[in-house]
Amino acid sequence: MNTIRKVVLLTGIAFGALSAPAMAQDAAAAPQAPETTSTSDIIVTAQRRAEKVTEVPISITVASAAQLERQQVNTVNDLARIAPSLEIQQAPGQNTGGGGSIRGIGTQTFSPGAVASVGVVVDQVSQGNANISDLFDVARIEVLKGPQGTLFGLTTSAGVINITTNKPDFTRFSARLRTELSDAGTAGSKYGNQVVQGLVNVPLAANAALRVSGVANLRQGVNRNATTGELNDTDRYGLRGRLLWEPTDRLTVNLIGDYSKSRYENGGDFFTFVKTSGPGYFFGGAGEDTTGITDRLESCGVTAKAGNRNYCSDETYVGHTETYGGSLQVDYEADPFTLTSITSVRKSGESGYGAASNVFRADVLELQVHNSPVNRDLSQFTQEFRISSAAGNPIEYTAGMFYSNQKQTRAAEVVDVTLVPFPGLTIPIVTNTTPQLTIRDESLAVFGQLTGHVTDAWRLIGGVRYTTDRLSLDTYDTLGARDGGTHLNAKKWSWRLGTQYDLASDAMAYATVSRGFKGGQIAVPTNEDPYVVLPEVPTSYEAGVKATLFGGWVADASVFYMKIDNFQAQNCTVDSTGVISCDQTNINGVKTRGAEINFFGNVTRNLSLNTGFIYAKATYPKNFIGTDGTNIGGSQLAYSPRYKFTLSGQYDVDLGENFGGFIALDTQWKSRVRYEANSVSDTTFKAHWMVGGRIGVKTADDRYTVAVFVRNAFNVHEPALMQSDFPYTSQSYSGAYEPNIGAIYGPMSYRNVGISLDAKF
Repeated sequence: MNTIRKVVLLTGIAFGALSAPAMAQDAAAAPQAPETTSTSDIIVTAQRRAEKVTEVPISITVASAAQLERQQVNTVNDLARIAPSLEIQQAPGQNTGGGGSIRGIGTQTFSPGAVASVGVVVDQVSQGNANISDLFDVARIEVLKGPQGTLFGLTTSAGVINITTNKPDFTRFSARLRTELSDAGTAGSKYGNQVVQGLVNVPLAANAALRVSGVANLRQGVNRNATTGELNDTDRYGLRGRLLWEPTDRLTVNLIGDYSKSRYENGGDFFTFVKTSGPGYFFGGAGEDTTGITDRLESCGVTAKAGNRNYCSDETYVGHTETYGGSLQVDYEADPFTLTSITSVRKSGESGYGAASNVFRADVLELQVHNSPVNRDLSQFTQEFRISSAAGNPIEYTAGMFYSNQKQTRAAEVVDVTLVPFPGLTIPIVTNTTPQLTIRDESLAVFGQLTGHVTDAWRLIGGVRYTTDRLSLDTYDTLGARDGGTHLNAKKWSWRLGTQYDLASDAMAYATVSRGFKGGQIAVPTNEDPYVVLPEVPTSYEAGVKATLFGGWVADASVFYMKIDNFQAQNCTVDSTGVISCDQTNINGVKTRGAEINFFGNVTRNLSLNTGFIYAKATYPKNFIGTDGTNIGGSQLAYSPRYKFTLSGQYDVDLGENFGGFIALDTQWKSRVRYEANSVSDTTFKAHWMVGGRIGVKTADDRYTVAVFVRNAFNVHEPALMQSDFPYTSQSYSGAYEPNIGAIYGPMSYRNVGISLDAKF
């Protein structure tokens, strides 16, 4: 289906829903906001119980459903726009676990056995490496900074993205349909994107209700095949069902299931050329290109420059991913404590041709690198038991056990490197094979945290976690027989100590020190034996102040220092055959330190404003040698801006008795970012602003809304990833070395303009 037909169809669906009188209810279905105890309180579950955000001794950025919608946060990758401390690495296959990095610390790796430093938790279930991608029908998102292992499960050594979806409503039927529609080339939009989200809430009894929500996210671009003129299509679909049942006033049952699938053409978002060389030698003089990469690409309609999203290939191929899971949570209030059991199963699979199937996607190049189709499956089981005291007791506590079992299988994968001097002649250079793999990760932990009220204003905090983790990797030959294995056993204590003091009825100060833990990796280099990457152990110090301003605006200020033992890093280089090789390694002495301030909530009845700024000096240790052989010790980590500022807000105005208007702004500024662990300036991106916003009208009862929006209004081409020596470093006939640079661009890298429609019933 072409882009225009998609836009027309989805727009028709939206307008059909808007005009469906049979579905309309007399009462407007107001969107579910974060739980509150008063109009000025923002309630979070950062400590596994409902509390005011101003009473939690953790630096937290909170985004409500209203903020997520006005900023058009539709995917996990979009979350980087809600918090200055959070970055999401959007390169395909790179962002293990989906959680990105917090305060400069995260896990970017292609290692199949790796887990993330920043965990993603949805409705109290750790997603592990079977993570969601699309966000819909979400009530609240909390970004928790620093180690969170004494209360949360997997992969929380640098922080947690805690996502809470909207719960079913016992009291009435309701439905909603919202869309965001854009078309490539219309009103300056550089790519097309059609997002349709819907939900239905159905009461089943006075104490039971079912909520079903879904999303279709269809994108055309950003990459474009210059040979055919077609934009790459990436289509994703998701569905979630949630059953809430309260058989007694003490017992609550939550049953949740979700399913998502995606289809992406020609590798989706992958490398394009942004800087290339002319005639000269390559492979250290073993090869000669008398034409040069620049002219070869020009001959097929591709100009290598910053922001280039074009490639040229006669190949067409498709990849698929599928993720699904379910969880059962049972809470029983057995005064004076609550017992909780959470059981979850998640599975994901990837098949077909992916981002690296045709690495250069340029038929005119002499050098060609192709990867075989993939077949990867992952399954995960988790079980948590927890006991929690009621809030407000002299001693508040949470304790429990957490078990996780994750298994991943990968079929053998082959990389073929060939030389094509002219059409019709293909010379094999090398074939690399990664064997069939099975990776198992089994973890068991006991944990607990308590808060003791010394006085009405002063509290002490203590927490501990003991984790045992076994990671194993088995390889198999072409007949399916096991031919090797590597394993890693780890047993580790992590802990948290702190104090907090109420400065006033609406202000609190705190200080904490915590030790985190993240399991190890088993790296699988091409044509080499697997090797162990040790667990990562951070020690974090944090102090902060929280206050409520203007009756509803929350201020959250903090200073922090964290040092990481055995920081798990990945360094990617291009080998002598043009293959991108990534080595996983431990680095001792990585640090991050700095300060952050956030403001979020309602300033006035008509103005909602969320803003923040962070200074995060996240650095390599002294005398650290980069991939280019230079000393980059003490310099900023790759993927980590030292400064970042975010601002989003909406101002509402009355337009008479029946209508209202609004204008919303969404902007961020980042300092220069490097994308490799070296001194190559060509693989850094300048300090820059990203500006977007919406303007629209709505009915006075908030049932119908129409708006126009723009994202990345000034079309700033921020990359997701950059790679030097892509596909190799050329030597010109004069003897000078000329680097070739590739970049991955995603939806955040180009302007998008469209219309959004929202209807509630």
